Parts: sequence; structure tokens; C-alpha cells
Amino acid sequence: MVMKNIAQNSKAANVILIVSCFILFYWNFVHNFDVYKYIVVGALYEMSALLVLAATYILPLFILVMALVSKVNLNKKYYIALVILVLTITLLFTIYN
Repeated sequence: MVMKNIAQNSKAANVILIVSCFILFYWNFVHNFDVYKYIVVGALYEMSALLVLAATYILPLFILVMALVSKVNLNKKYYIALVILVLTITLLFTIYN
């Protein structure tokens, strides 16, 4: 019941979409720039990398579980977020490997 409410909630969909865009931006940034050039940026990277890595793999699973529970009746923003996260994972395994 709770998952079905989350599946149709527009605010939750916006949050998931924003987080997935942030994850894509984060991995692109840390792989294209020298984060250790500045001490503060390197420290922030070291503190956030594991959290972002976990979110990179947990969020797509969460969206898929919500799709199965709500019988694929999700807000369209979840599907956009899922595509962004799959693109991010693909980039991590191909270009940034």
C-alpha cells in the first residue's frame, strides 16, 4: 500500500529524478576533473563517493521494485530517472572503466 502511494507521488518522483541527475553529474565530474588538485574537493569526494556509489546501484533496484509492486503504473519521472541511472552505470563500466 505504501509503495503504491510512493509510485504515484509526484514529489517523490521529482526527488528521485533530481538525485539521479545529480548522480550522473557527480560521476562525470569526478572522472573528468582532477578532484585531488584542491584539498577540499578531494576530501568531499572521499567522503561522498561510497554514498553516491550505493545510490547509483540501489535507486534503479528501488524503481524496479516499485514498478513491480504497482504493476508498472508509475509516474513517468521514475522511468526517466531509471534511464538516467542505467546510462550512468553504463558510462561507469564502459567509458570510465
